[in-house]
Amino acid sequence: MADYYDDLLRICGFEVEEIDKERARIEKAFRRLELGPDDMKSAESWVRKNHDVELMGVRKLLGAWLKELLDLVLARDEGKKVVYYGFPTIQGPGLAIKAAAPDIIYSACPDVVLCHTMGQIFNKLTPILEAGEEDGLPPGHGLCSLQQIRVGGLAKGIIPIPDLVLTSSYYCDMGSLTDQLLHERYGHPAIYVDGSMDSRWGEYPAYQSKRVEFLGAQLNELFDRVKEILGIEITRDAWDKAISISRYLYSGIGHCGELIKADPMPISQAEVGLAMWLTSGCTGRAMSEGPGAIDILNQEIKRRVDEGVGVVEKGAPRVMTILTHYSDASITRMIEDAGLANCATLFSSPPPKAKSKTTYKTLGETIAEREMRVGFFHSSYGFVQRTAKAIEDFHLDGIIWNYIYNCRPLAITSHFLRKWVDENIGIPTLPLETDNFDSRTYSAEALRTRVETFADMLRAKKASVAA
Repeated sequence: MADYYDDLLRICGFEVEEIDKERARIEKAFRRLELGPDDMKSAESWVRKNHDVELMGVRKLLGAWLKELLDLVLARDEGKKVVYYGFPTIQGPGLAIKAAAPDIIYSACPDVVLCHTMGQIFNKLTPILEAGEEDGLPPGHGLCSLQQIRVGGLAKGIIPIPDLVLTSSYYCDMGSLTDQLLHERYGHPAIYVDGSMDSRWGEYPAYQSKRVEFLGAQLNELFDRVKEILGIEITRDAWDKAISISRYLYSGIGHCGELIKADPMPISQAEVGLAMWLTSGCTGRAMSEGPGAIDILNQEIKRRVDEGVGVVEKGAPRVMTILTHYSDASITRMIEDAGLANCATLFSSPPPKAKSKTTYKTLGETIAEREMRVGFFHSSYGFVQRTAKAIEDFHLDGIIWNYIYNCRPLAITSHFLRKWVDENIGIPTLPLETDNFDSRTYSAEALRTRVETFADMLRAKKASVAA
């Protein structure tokens, strides 16, 4: 018999038999999340407004996020050992832990899961943010809203206290400090991965070997501590399994990125973000549900390209943003409603390929070398070069550098990147102060005027060049 949540779940790609099989889990999780019939009706409207649910691939991705939410909320009840990692973080350790013991480990970044579900699907993230503000991360202090979400989720008892937390203390110092606060409050152990982002301007994609050796030693120590705390050994085989699945997912996302280069742009960046952040936000449903959903989505996008269907007009100015909005897709949609083809993010172009096979022997050093090549844990100049690559790959007319005002690693790039792009590439950049996890202050309406003005300028520039 149908229940109050069935319609929403079907919109989010659940099959009828899946709903029937999972009813007990769904109802238990929704009670803990304080989600009732009225929330389902408003969620249906919110999802239809901000996501292209006529595409089955989009529906399946939304469903994967919802299933991950159920797994997160019920992980402790279902006997799993719970491992949290931060965002952004070095990709791999959380996935490798899951791959080493898939039946007994739940591993994810809970803040990212809550953004994409309680935010993007239910539009009910505010109570969680407020709980985080009341429980140690008060408003008005420039504190990370992503960390407020984690603190709030624990304070409200909707996510379980973890058995272990993995955190990077050199890229995001606020994440490690928050985990220290939570350790003092709840007692769970945390492993802090230290490192350095010091490098000479212009060095990327080269790197100093001592940086790989130091970060690699930190990661090797992390794996030793995981064995000590959880009794799980992270072997090279577990890492190889984790990275092979990850490569398949990123290959599908890369294919999506190639399709979105079409003119007119065939799909919103909001939908691409559902796939991109599933791969880094969780290690469970990303692996089991992600590949199939992304394959379906790519087939649907290809049909749109062949038919000349777009979400913006043909010839619209092409722009990139740093990130899509994690919790409020209406902001990503607003950029497109302004007539801009938001066809790329900082993560859309692949990093430089390794020039030679790695000479490092330990697992930690192998991962560290990979992160140096990716660039985001390398340096601010790494950010600049990844931006330049996206400009080249996607033939961009402009950049919306939607930097997060309370994130020091991203905020410091906001104006020197604009200067560098202006001097070296010559396309306009709009530094846009925002918050990609919390839209209470930086809503779509609050940002609309600046984006529309920028769009008018880019259209006028394109017209003058064409003339």
